[in-house]
Amino acid sequence: MVKKMAETVKGLGESIALLVEKLAGKGSNLELSFNDLTLEVAGLKTKVNGSVVLNILYVSKEK
Repeated sequence: MVKKMAETVKGLGESIALLVEKLAGKGSNLELSFNDLTLEVAGLKTKVNGSVVLNILYVSKEK
């Protein structure tokens, strides 16, 4: 169960990284919202509600 959760989190992280890369330089916001997200850690379950806003302003270095 823990391995599957770790794989899911890793996949989500990779997807977010790709989105951030595509939005780079565009001054974009990425909002991740969740409602009744159930997290289970060490056999303890908890429900979480909320959102995370990433303000993306990437500036590439000039060559």
